[in-house]
Amino acid sequence: MKKLLFIPLFLSVFAVSAQSLSRKVVLKQGQQVERVAAIKMNIGMEMMGQSIDINNDNTVTSLVEVKGASGTAYDLASTVKRVVTNMKGMGQEMSYDTDKKDAAAANDMTKKADELVGKTNNLTIDSKGVITKSDDTGGDDKEKASGFMGMSGGVLNAGQKVGAIFDLVAKLPDHPVKVGDSWTDSTISKEGKVHTKYKVLEIKNDEAIIDMEGTLTQAGQVENNGMTIDMNLAGTSKGQLSMETASGLVRKLTMALNATGTMEVMGNSIPFTMKIDMDQNATKK
Repeated sequence: MKKLLFIPLFLSVFAVSAQSLSRKVVLKQGQQVERVAAIKMNIGMEMMGQSIDINNDNTVTSLVEVKGASGTAYDLASTVKRVVTNMKGMGQEMSYDTDKKDAAAANDMTKKADELVGKTNNLTIDSKGVITKSDDTGGDDKEKASGFMGMSGGVLNAGQKVGAIFDLVAKLPDHPVKVGDSWTDSTISKEGKVHTKYKVLEIKNDEAIIDMEGTLTQAGQVENNGMTIDMNLAGTSKGQLSMETASGLVRKLTMALNATGTMEVMGNSIPFTMKIDMDQNATKK
């Protein structure tokens, strides 16, 4: 009897290991997905003989609605619903919640947060998640990120531009993959380069777990309190995502990034270190 019990056990293990993932998106018209992305950033630098630490925590809640679904293309509307930001550094501390507007806390950063809320990006993706139309054109108004919140978002999010894979869709390769398979993906833009290696760790029921690690380089400008800062950085990232196999959507994403770089401020080159931890969850409503 013990030998017979081994047979169904073997078959069940074989069935799990034989499952594969394919890059596809399956959505329904009227479907809504709420995304909550929490980003914690720490920057350390030496300035005028002093050590400075800046901590910036941001949580952005957005809603993605499926406005149209043909099976081969999906029209989406992505709207920011809420921004909560907390910053501490250089002798200052600030907290702001766009749901609780506080006139006393008004500054350039809170103004930018308020401007984000209610803003909708309309886009169209194909059945593999590639963006074919988008309001995000990467124009001059997006050349400069706003403050340290913009810096952290720019490092971790490539945006929602035409030709990119929509950031709620798992970045699978064009061919099917199974547990143990790995592949690489590179994104090159005028701001820099991101190179990521993926590996399928587990496929079980309707969920797949994928490991990620990569490198990045970035150069650009951020605005902070009316001051334009040129920034260059290079770093490494490591994370993991959980995806729904039927829809191709990312349910949970965690990412840790460590980088070093320089800031050009008023003719001075300031070296810095940066650490970013991101935790994103997406749920169907």
